[in-house]
Amino acid sequence: MNRELRARIMQIVGAGMFTGLSLALGCQDGTGGGAATGAGGTGGAGGTGGAGGQGGAGGQGGAGGQGTSSETRCFSLDEIRASSDGGAGGSGGAGGSAETCPSEYHPNPVSCVVYENGRLEDGQCCYDVNDPGIGACGRPFLVGGEPRLAGVEARADWVLDAAADEPLAVDPVTRAALAEAWLADARLEHASVASFARFTLDLLALGAPPALIEAAQRALSDELQHARACFTLASRYAGRSLGPGALAMDGALDPPTLAGAAAGAVREGCVGETLAALQAGAQRSRARDPEVRRALDRIADDEAAHVELAWAFVRWAVARGGEPVRAAVARAFDEALADVRGARGPARPGIDAAAWHDHGRLTEAERARCHLDAAREVIAPCAEALLSTPPSTAAASAGLDAPA
Repeated sequence: MNRELRARIMQIVGAGMFTGLSLALGCQDGTGGGAATGAGGTGGAGGTGGAGGQGGAGGQGGAGGQGTSSETRCFSLDEIRASSDGGAGGSGGAGGSAETCPSEYHPNPVSCVVYENGRLEDGQCCYDVNDPGIGACGRPFLVGGEPRLAGVEARADWVLDAAADEPLAVDPVTRAALAEAWLADARLEHASVASFARFTLDLLALGAPPALIEAAQRALSDELQHARACFTLASRYAGRSLGPGALAMDGALDPPTLAGAAAGAVREGCVGETLAALQAGAQRSRARDPEVRRALDRIADDEAAHVELAWAFVRWAVARGGEPVRAAVARAFDEALADVRGARGPARPGIDAAAWHDHGRLTEAERARCHLDAAREVIAPCAEALLSTPPSTAAASAGLDAPA
């Protein structure tokens, strides 16, 4: 399946043309390829806007709240400062005095893991790892390099059906973990609506072709339905109706540049959504629960179309902007792929592995292998092909060139 996705992206970045077609995708299923560590971490209950604090789903089912893992991770003060100086550090003043640590640290925009509750211990900054084990961010809503998410509220208008009272033959620990994981997915899908709304405005501001603008509008609608499907599943496992709170927009709408928009599309789309599409396919291939399979059927197919859109936009941007945009895109791929290879995520103790699969989730080892395979077999070779295509050839063959 990785091979199929790579072939379709190659049609876009090489001599092909953007079609907007959906793909049948999934990470490789089996034991081959990749390591069980190195590319798994995501999460998404951190970021600006609060993490499940607004009457979240902390009660029945254990959903919501501020983080789901008891793991603690420590970093040297020099590492925190270096990451912040490079533009990838967390919020809260990284790079300050040696006596203080930023309250949150987010070194890896691709993975969406957020380290929270920073405190100084034995000369290091130590954090609680906020990673509900959800996989890739998909298309995150990044503001200042940080994923921004809405909080969680008790509300029924985002739930598609009354599944919250349905009895489930799942043990309490696994059910709580499923509630957390699907709620984290729901918040990220909700944030993706904002990401595509901003992307549409950026396309208009940059004079993009109508085919890209139309595809971005379709993607926004897709993400709205994904969010509702995931909130429905989270509510089902939590035993109560859940939905998003308000999503803060301050600082989110700076005027775009072509190089900046292309680099952002690399991180959010070419990498983030490629990982998400392949992972959703892998989740779907293991799922047995009918409600979960229905949700993942649509999510996997739609995310595949979003992958095509991201690569088509970056190709158009390089063709139009020339070497400065190409250089920005190359840097973005290098940084994003390094993040994928270096991400770490905690395992989930005490869950029923069979039920975890049946209800649409991957283990940490499976998720890590999926991401490493995707980076090596799909993203890296497609990025190389995109960056090696002469801009004039790319613009003419794709029919996506626009007047300067």
